[in-house]
Amino acid sequence: MMRATSTNRMVTSRNPRSGWARAGAVGAICAGGAFLASAGALALGARVMARLPLVPSQSIRQRPDIPVRAVHADRVHLDETPETARGGYLSLRQQGGAVHWRLGPVSGRPTPTTVSRPVIGRDTDLDLEVGRASSNGFFWAGSPRTAHGLPLEEVEVASPVGPMPAWLVRSPDPAGTAGETSRTWAILVHGHGATRGEALRAIPLLHALGITTLTITYRNDTGASDSADRMHHLGVAEWEDAEAAIEHALAAGAQRLVLMGWSMGGGIVLRTSVLSAHREQIAALVLDSPAVDWRDILIYHATALKAPAPMKKLALWMMSSPAGARLVRLHEPIALDEMRPEFYARTLAHRTLLLHAMDDTTVPPGPSRRLADLRPDLVDFVPFPGASHTREWNRDPQRWERTVAAHLAEVLELGVDVDTLPLPVRAPGAPAQEGSIGLRL
Repeated sequence: MMRATSTNRMVTSRNPRSGWARAGAVGAICAGGAFLASAGALALGARVMARLPLVPSQSIRQRPDIPVRAVHADRVHLDETPETARGGYLSLRQQGGAVHWRLGPVSGRPTPTTVSRPVIGRDTDLDLEVGRASSNGFFWAGSPRTAHGLPLEEVEVASPVGPMPAWLVRSPDPAGTAGETSRTWAILVHGHGATRGEALRAIPLLHALGITTLTITYRNDTGASDSADRMHHLGVAEWEDAEAAIEHALAAGAQRLVLMGWSMGGGIVLRTSVLSAHREQIAALVLDSPAVDWRDILIYHATALKAPAPMKKLALWMMSSPAGARLVRLHEPIALDEMRPEFYARTLAHRTLLLHAMDDTTVPPGPSRRLADLRPDLVDFVPFPGASHTREWNRDPQRWERTVAAHLAEVLELGVDVDTLPLPVRAPGAPAQEGSIGLRL
């Protein structure tokens, strides 16, 4: 008994520090694991955030997110949302474009939670149905021929990564002989996640002004050639495709150029204008809700997602550094510092009309205003209150077209009396063309 008791005492009388050491070791392991897990989550979140704007994808605006509550011959009732209740014009698509209806401004509120909009045009034979529809921010569908009845040539632009399909709409030269094509061309560039159809709101006006239009695609677009990494570079690389379009236009007889772009396309246009080998042939820029400052855009969206500050910094590092670029599968980093108002203020050399939607929650208007403040000698900033991203035309097509026409008439010395032009050139409620379709091409 004494031996057993002595043994028990020996066991219980061990140095208590060893227990603390074991507990400390376990705690350190747990803390280290928690740290590694936290760091891993931070890195994973940053990588997802960095890749979101780089992966080519169709616009979220194509998703059927507008509930249609009632369909009448002359009007449609929709759930009231910021977009359906917004002033201006709206078009709806169903069944991938098999249904495409154009609607006028809000005309009433049948119930406390719905709005009524008049039907002003139908581009397809099928009826709109009660259910969900998607909003076509481009308003028009199809091609310049099916939407507007304009003569269209499908051409290919030879870019550094391969052929890029484009729409060519020739306009007669007002100052030339009969049948002569205009020597002033406009290169039209769509935005991130969009298609060439984004330019359908501008093509009739440019055609009426005597400007030939070349509406391009760029790398990683559907139907266009892919880049080596199959990733968007936010304009850093895509400007080369716009430059190829310039060379195509010059080879076809163009003598002076207008560059026009929407959203990321506006950023591509800006970058092209300062890097092009043909800057002397560029006469004017027209930018619609352009991506002037990608760092600002990325931080804005990360903040909206409530991302912590370290995650934002890590995501920007992944996009803009050689080592970080490999983590998001970019073949080269994004030169974010070269896509800011301060950079463009130093390098811009062309008269620029900059229209920006003031309710833009995709590309905040602040950097556009800052660029105009830095270069008031070159940049005319025109805010559009009440318009959402790239929907200035939809909000007020007459004002949009008059503003653009006045800018081009002055800079290009077109000799056009803008005040007498019947605008918009193609009325939102114009009858559908024969063979009209509802597809976004």
